[in-house]
Amino acid sequence: MSSNSINDDQRLAPEESILAEVTVSVWRREWIRKWVVLISAAESFVETGLKIAAAYFTGSTGLLADCIHSSADVIGSVMVWIGVRLATNKYKKFPYGFYKIENLLALAIGLAILYGAYEILQIFFAGKAELPHNIPIGISAVVLGMLLDFFWGRFEAKSGRLINSPGIEASGNHTVSDVYSSSIVLVGLVGSFFGYNLDRWAALLVAFIIGKIGIEILWKNIRALLDMTLPAEKLDAYTKLVSRQPGVLSIKSIRGRNSGSFRFVDIDLGLKAYNLSAANSIASNVEKTLKDHDNTIDSVFVHYSHDLPERVSLVIPTDEQGETISTHFGKSTHLTFFTYERESGRLSNKQTEKNQFGDDMEHRGINLALYLIDRGIDSVCCREDLHDKGPGLMFYRFGIDVRKTEETDMASLLADYFKKSASVFPEGGE
Repeated sequence: MSSNSINDDQRLAPEESILAEVTVSVWRREWIRKWVVLISAAESFVETGLKIAAAYFTGSTGLLADCIHSSADVIGSVMVWIGVRLATNKYKKFPYGFYKIENLLALAIGLAILYGAYEILQIFFAGKAELPHNIPIGISAVVLGMLLDFFWGRFEAKSGRLINSPGIEASGNHTVSDVYSSSIVLVGLVGSFFGYNLDRWAALLVAFIIGKIGIEILWKNIRALLDMTLPAEKLDAYTKLVSRQPGVLSIKSIRGRNSGSFRFVDIDLGLKAYNLSAANSIASNVEKTLKDHDNTIDSVFVHYSHDLPERVSLVIPTDEQGETISTHFGKSTHLTFFTYERESGRLSNKQTEKNQFGDDMEHRGINLALYLIDRGIDSVCCREDLHDKGPGLMFYRFGIDVRKTEETDMASLLADYFKKSASVFPEGGE
């Protein structure tokens, strides 16, 4: 059956779940981009203040190191906020925006996480230090900071994934990673409370954990900067969606890449269109459909070729004998089907059947059009002008050639089908 064919499953079934990722409203997306990282910077600033005060009262070198780490978080969050605010701006010299600035800042955060791992290793290699005092104050400050980091960091990373922002996601993962570095200080303080120094071995374990997080962030964003393709499952979902669009005969290739929070998709299609206007309409529909189902897509570049098939499936409303062309489309008593070979002009597979919708009181033209679309018809010709009528517009949307003829005799029309009929939507057509 032709690619134009539609059925109940196609009309009613939802799109693939992988393609229908959580759809975020424009307002919510902008709110996340504008405020989440800024709030994260404020959270890090407050936490740093608490740790500085606790370090002063306890004399803990671990807490002091953690303060330096948290101070780097404040700077990193401000950098990400600047980046996500700049990313969507477009200028004459930068017409595609600054999307990749998010990836660059995510790289900076990845490096900051690796530096945090190095900082923790320094604690490990430092060996024993003087035990701190006023330990309950230090423990309270560290536990409060860990709770803030864990819950806010998870929310921030989830928000970043929700809008596909690598900068915000990396910032959130960095905040969560602070829980591990703070745990070193907590273990050290608890050990100090009981007269033991356990910092060294805890530091070694946590350094490897957060170092792994930093490397993953670096690798993910390096791939984005190098224009690595989108995941195969994402491209497969796009392919399935596009292949169901009206007028799409084949998908020759489909490529995509990430740039910051956004995606760019490049598709090469074979379209069943009988004129340039129809081909452009189908291509525009493909672009709109993809953007509607994945609002992280910034641009869809559609390349296409359009030609009449060599073998064209025709239908003409006629009388019972299939010899006289009907003056009506929906009210016609019969339909005559042919296969027309354009190059030789030969006709084959003639078949005349009763119009099952001809006696309907309502929507007979629309129902007949749906039936013919399901049959995979390539071209419809009748004496009635379908240009501004529902059936004609439906055919046009599905890339089906709609023609009008002044001929009344079937034999005369078929002597030269394309010359003795005219396209109802003629822009750029025959």
